Amino acid sequence: MTMYLTIIIVATIIISVLNILFNSMVAGFSPLWTICAVVLGVILEVVIDGILAFVIHSMPEKWFDKNKKIFDVSRKERKFYEKLKIKNWKDKVAELGALGGFRKNKVADPNDPKYLQLFIVENNKGITLHIAGIIFGFLILLFPMPKYALYIGLPIAFVNLYLNLLSVMVLRYNIPKLKIAMERALKKQQFLTKQNEEEKLSKEYKEIKN
Repeated sequence: MTMYLTIIIVATIIISVLNILFNSMVAGFSPLWTICAVVLGVILEVVIDGILAFVIHSMPEKWFDKNKKIFDVSRKERKFYEKLKIKNWKDKVAELGALGGFRKNKVADPNDPKYLQLFIVENNKGITLHIAGIIFGFLILLFPMPKYALYIGLPIAFVNLYLNLLSVMVLRYNIPKLKIAMERALKKQQFLTKQNEEEKLSKEYKEIKN
């Protein structure tokens, strides 16, 4: 979260300063108007993300099931993330799942298949949310002032794209690991169930024999 906030604050300052220095005369923006416009643009992106989060989390969970092909991650894609050394920085990317009631920065119960199934569903919801955030983030360009869209809206939209893209990569990087963990948990559960049944039958047999 600290990294996200730092990027947003630094980007807000840079966009404001550059517009004040180079575009105030061309676009007719006063320094105060420029700062307010940039801040409002950032707030608008946050509002868009909030609306998208509400809509996506209201959708049926079956749309985000682990078996949906759209969420599959190929070997090439995994290697691409590894080349980016995602392990070194993924934990610095903001994880806002707690706001929706489910944290995705750590697997709390790796032995519970139901929990892991829910984890995968929430992970896929997060991917959908951030991709939608990238697309709808460019709605800021529909602002009625073309100069605002070009000098202020477009840079803000690209910062929004960058931040959402980081989250998409981290969430997609986690998918194969979550599926492996779920397969192991299911096998372990099946083994324990079978073992318990055998012990129960053995106990019943001894009781009958006695």
